[in-house]
Amino acid sequence: MFLGKTTKRFKQMLLILAVLFTSNLVVAQSIITIDNNPGSTTTHQTMQDAHDAATAGDIIYVQPSPTSYGNVTINKALTVVGRSHSEVNNVSTIGSVTINASDVTLKGLKMSSVSPYSTISGSPITNIRLYECYASIVIGAGYSVTDPRLIGFEARGCVLSTITQYPDAQDVLISNNIITGSTLTIYSPAAIIIANNIFRLNSGFTLRNYAVGETGILYNNMFLLNSTADRTVTFATGDWNVSNNLLYNYADLYSLNFATSGSATYSDSNTLLGVDPLFTDVDNTVNDSMAGATTYVVTARLEDDMTLQAASPALTGGGGGTEMGLYNNGFIYKNSGNPKGIPTIDITTYDGAVPKNGTINVTITAKAH
Repeated sequence: MFLGKTTKRFKQMLLILAVLFTSNLVVAQSIITIDNNPGSTTTHQTMQDAHDAATAGDIIYVQPSPTSYGNVTINKALTVVGRSHSEVNNVSTIGSVTINASDVTLKGLKMSSVSPYSTISGSPITNIRLYECYASIVIGAGYSVTDPRLIGFEARGCVLSTITQYPDAQDVLISNNIITGSTLTIYSPAAIIIANNIFRLNSGFTLRNYAVGETGILYNNMFLLNSTADRTVTFATGDWNVSNNLLYNYADLYSLNFATSGSATYSDSNTLLGVDPLFTDVDNTVNDSMAGATTYVVTARLEDDMTLQAASPALTGGGGGTEMGLYNNGFIYKNSGNPKGIPTIDITTYDGAVPKNGTINVTITAKAH
């Protein structure tokens, strides 16, 4: 028992040191580590407590745990780093995250929701970054708020479910993500870019644009499912322009198409309709694989590889002959959600028993992201 606890503490120390030496920290920054695992001796064991103890510019490191670190309202500039959103036995989980401050970065975390916006009219928050995270996102203060409350939001390398962009949110980038929900709602299409994502559908998908006289734009995305019925990506509200997207149903003999309902309209150019993207390794016999017949579950198929084979038409099917999907422009997507720039370190073997004052032999593996 003593050896197990010692090994665990040693592992945690190595992970903390990895952050210290690889995160390009400046002197003014401090690291606060939270760990709610049994036997933890860290000062803070909830996300809100760690936040309240931090000062602007600090980094909060969230140890992997099967137990959530709870909800948090962030009102100071912070970087919050977890181990991953889906790596087996190494997930850093937080509940709902409300962001009311500028210069906040979240990496390698599984969260129930993320909601960034300013609570003060005329004082928008800026520079919110979501990297390698798993979350539902609601961007902005609400549909009735028109003055800017958020300028500069970026979500990349994530798994995202429900996405809503309100009219007070500007300079929004949703790119290089897997999107698993059933709806995407925008209120200010001129202020958002939605490109180079994979929309992994369970049945259909609904797009709503509530901006009168403004056109929503989608390009270089893939819409995929495996359904033994014809399905649609439906424009339910507003006007849309879609270009250089790919739609594919992995179930033989069934289709996936664009459609409209009500007064919605769309114009379409260069769509690859019914074209297999030719991923390197997905499995349509595994239900929750990227090519499967039920809801996509990243933890069930971490080995899915959505890089494109040399023969894939999606390699040059994007705008200007660029690549569609997750890896456009050399972007590196990680299924497990290990944050880039933070190496992961694991103890793979150690001596099961040693004599008093003896030496413990430990094998450590590490990889950079």
